[in-house]
Amino acid sequence: MKRILILCLGILTLALFPFIIQACASNQEELTQLKEQNKLLKELAGPLPASLDNFFPPKAQGPVWLLEMFALESYFSGTMTDVQQGDSASKISTNFKAFKTQYQKMSDMVPEWKNLFPMKPVDDLGAVLDSGDMAKIGPAFGAVGEVCSNCHVRNLVKAHQKYHWPSFDTVSIANPLGGTALGWKDYMLQMSLAFGGIGNDLKQGQLGNARKSYQAFSALFKGLPQGCNACHATPRTYFVDASVQALVDEMGKALDAPVTEAKKVEELSGAIGNESCMKCHLVHFPAPDTKARWEKFADLFK
Repeated sequence: MKRILILCLGILTLALFPFIIQACASNQEELTQLKEQNKLLKELAGPLPASLDNFFPPKAQGPVWLLEMFALESYFSGTMTDVQQGDSASKISTNFKAFKTQYQKMSDMVPEWKNLFPMKPVDDLGAVLDSGDMAKIGPAFGAVGEVCSNCHVRNLVKAHQKYHWPSFDTVSIANPLGGTALGWKDYMLQMSLAFGGIGNDLKQGQLGNARKSYQAFSALFKGLPQGCNACHATPRTYFVDASVQALVDEMGKALDAPVTEAKKVEELSGAIGNESCMKCHLVHFPAPDTKARWEKFADLFK
């Protein structure tokens, strides 16, 4: 009986063996796909390669990578312009060769991006330009442009956020409510609490507190351009300009009216939120939030 059982198990194993092999192969293929997807997601969401820091301040005296990219683009667009204008083959060739040399140079500058600089589309474009086949020139230029776009979609905005947006942590503003200067985040928190306090106090029937909250908010809002000037060389003509200040002043008048115009205060609060707070946040939040995300989830991007 035991021999029969062993024989049956052996026959069953042999019968199932192809399916077991197929299942293992399928699992391995799925695991490979998951690893590739994970790698791509890390690249899309994660920070830029550390080696890119060598080509931006403070490690470099200027934005070296950006200047090299400008040179690359000028040779590429110059080649396209020459073709469109029907220039001589020698002029077209001169610009293209300069583009190819610059392309090869930049492909070696950031080792982690070597795969983002494939040579085949560039070589194919050179061959088409040599042939003079106008029907193929457009698609060949498009293929090289797709290489540029593929890298830019992944990295351009991140480079803007990392290298061209200063940190709010370096900004401090004199506190109009007294005491020492406040860091940007603390200043914004104070102003936000005062702004929210206006509507909260009115709902609770505390008109005196609402007026005090307004006075604090108004003073803090008037001092806000100091912080803007830490990064911007010219006065802001939006977010904190005279038109928004007029809304803030109008809110003060509505609160001080003999019969407080609660509805008008609410409407003005919405207008200030929409024209100043929200629009400013839409512009300024992405860069610091992205940097904070890279720092907070650094272990995930290893």
